[in-house]
Amino acid sequence: MSRSITHKIVLASAMITGLVLSGCSSDEEVSPEITPIASDAATGPANGVQGPDSSEAQEAPATDGNDSQQPGMEDALAERDQFMEDQQLPLDGSQLSAVTPEQQQFIEEQRTHVEQQGGVWSPEAESLTLALTADACETAILNNHDTDASTVQMHIDTSPLFMNQIPESLPEAEREQAQMSMADIMVYGMQHMCPEDFQQWSDAVQELHPEYYGSQQ
Repeated sequence: MSRSITHKIVLASAMITGLVLSGCSSDEEVSPEITPIASDAATGPANGVQGPDSSEAQEAPATDGNDSQQPGMEDALAERDQFMEDQQLPLDGSQLSAVTPEQQQFIEEQRTHVEQQGGVWSPEAESLTLALTADACETAILNNHDTDASTVQMHIDTSPLFMNQIPESLPEAEREQAQMSMADIMVYGMQHMCPEDFQQWSDAVQELHPEYYGSQQ
């Protein structure tokens, strides 16, 4: 699949300051409805990007009322816990690295494309990339795999990962572009880590930002 549109942004963030984080096209893996967007960003401090943490890095699911009273919430929580176990993701905030075959394929595609674009891959970029998708998969599970554009927008607006990486000082247009680029990476990874939710989230992101996808083949 050709990459017909490439949006480049610079994230003036303390954690990422010059590495291209972008999706890699693949006829076998990528849905024709969504093509990853490249973003110019780079790794900063050695401590890098922390992984998902149950107290900080995981936002609440987009549900109404008390979670314990939501139909199916007990099953959703059990499924979430099983997902985290299957993905072998640390919950202590430590840096993430690809460990499962699906994660390794996802990261290899990302790394290859970044390097083809002249970027330099790093452990911090790998951690951020995995964390973006893991958070989205968790939100999808906790919403019982029933996702629409409002769910995805709430996820983006409340995610510490997005808030930490996109400075509030950026002009609105640049903030929106940065959000879109990160969301595109996030959704791209779902076809590897939680493929049953990929299409809903792909459709939702396109609905939120049709201007980024309207001319893609």
